Amino acid sequence: MKNMNLKKLIATLGASAMISAGLVVAVAAPAQAADPVCVTDAKTGTITCEGKLSNGAAYKTMVPSNYDGTFYFWQHGIRPSYPYPGYTPPKGVEQMAPTSVNHKVDTTKSMLTLGYGLAAYDCSTGGLHGWNTADCVEMLNELVTITKSRISIKKTIVYGASMAGVVLTPFIEKYPNQADAVGILAGLTPSVNNELKSGCDMLYIFSVFFDPTIKGCGVMGTKGLPGHMAVLGDFPKVVALLTQWSKDSGALPLAYPAALVGSGIPQRSALLLAGLIAGLPTKSASFDGISTSTLIPEQSINATLAILQNTGELLGTAYFGGQAVSEVVGAGFYDNTKTDFASLLSDADLGRFNLGLSGDDGINAMLAMLAAAPRVTGNAEAMAKIAALDKAKFDTSKPVVLLSNEADRLVLPGNTPLYLNKAKASYESKLASWEKKYAAATTSSQVSALLKSKPVWNTVAMYALTPETYTKFTAAGLPDSKAAISPSGVGHESFTKDQLMLWVRVLASSAKTGKVPSQGVMSSLLAATPYLNTDPDYQPNELKYQD
Repeated sequence: MKNMNLKKLIATLGASAMISAGLVVAVAAPAQAADPVCVTDAKTGTITCEGKLSNGAAYKTMVPSNYDGTFYFWQHGIRPSYPYPGYTPPKGVEQMAPTSVNHKVDTTKSMLTLGYGLAAYDCSTGGLHGWNTADCVEMLNELVTITKSRISIKKTIVYGASMAGVVLTPFIEKYPNQADAVGILAGLTPSVNNELKSGCDMLYIFSVFFDPTIKGCGVMGTKGLPGHMAVLGDFPKVVALLTQWSKDSGALPLAYPAALVGSGIPQRSALLLAGLIAGLPTKSASFDGISTSTLIPEQSINATLAILQNTGELLGTAYFGGQAVSEVVGAGFYDNTKTDFASLLSDADLGRFNLGLSGDDGINAMLAMLAAAPRVTGNAEAMAKIAALDKAKFDTSKPVVLLSNEADRLVLPGNTPLYLNKAKASYESKLASWEKKYAAATTSSQVSALLKSKPVWNTVAMYALTPETYTKFTAAGLPDSKAAISPSGVGHESFTKDQLMLWVRVLASSAKTGKVPSQGVMSSLLAATPYLNTDPDYQPNELKYQD
């Protein structure tokens, strides 16, 4: 999903021209797709073609004059179907290649300069977007097919960001011959329910401690514009809280529930508790989670401010992404009747953030309130549907290259280790089966055939990290949210140009060889790119829920 402009939201709410004779090959394209219209840039020689898929969705391809046969197909993230303050639904292809809001980077020109062909499309169904992931899989396949019918492609790479993770993962399993490598940038790992449930948990906790009129994920499920408007009516309640906390840092005492009124627990302690239970990063764009000053003597205050800064985007996605999902699976996909919220807090967090959580007494009091509060009972059919949504086996043999931020506040960084764990389990299962067959082989021909088919671990993950400290303070000693943000590791789909282009080049190399680079090669590449992690054993905090 696109980064949400929270400030704006708060303010608003409070014939086919053949590319060239040498590029045409005979691959059958879907007969329904109309031929694109192509133009050649007089200065660069780049040929840009625009057309429509068989369902009317727009697509675009770009081929530079120095095209080398490698073609990248971009899959964008979720796009809500209806506008809200700060967001307008796309009306066509918006993005041709990876971009970065934080760093004001668009890699389109750089990739064309390297001789790569580019393709992208607007994943819309009947003019609407939302959680149409199953349709995206088919539209991407159609785009690859019709592009191969017009252009000679030596190596095909499918890559994308955010929601693309739950499109590309099943895509390569269903259409294994359509791509030579897969790239997932800040991507969700199926199922979306793993992260969405954490967002729903956070909204529920907000209703317990801050505003009992917040319906959260319970407001979702009505289809179309009425459902969108219902969500849009609930979201301003959260925005109002964020607006208040941006001014007072959550210093006011809890006003809910009644049993905690007069307890002396500030709202920021409950906010920190909610963030830790949901698994939000305790680093954000402006706050490193550990820096202190004369006025901010305790690290957990910095971490609480980071949770506050991260909350708007996560909950915005929980609302509008959750509504999109609910239109597919139905209302009532969220149920917390069996959730043990205390178990979602790690001992390490309880120790590190004890003071910020108002000490043992405050922690125990808040957890007791969560245990006693009325729970949300879901709909069994909707819960079963969301559990089955975007199912994948994680068994592709094609190289997969992942890139994520240490402190992504929207697609939580735990999605990447979840992908690795699932892919590793699939690989180990295949390897065990192969080893059993190898041990049973009795002839040289059987051994030779098996050696050629031995499973290979073909996934690599890269992580963009933050500096150890980067919080800036005002002259008065207060953390400054208006100062320059961290140069790396924060935000959603926000990476430096060097980080993005390394990802692109690793994908090209992997597509060419059929394998991800060796650990030695990767270590050299990562060490040469600022802020990329060089420790092969590093991984961010895992998601609170893992199917």
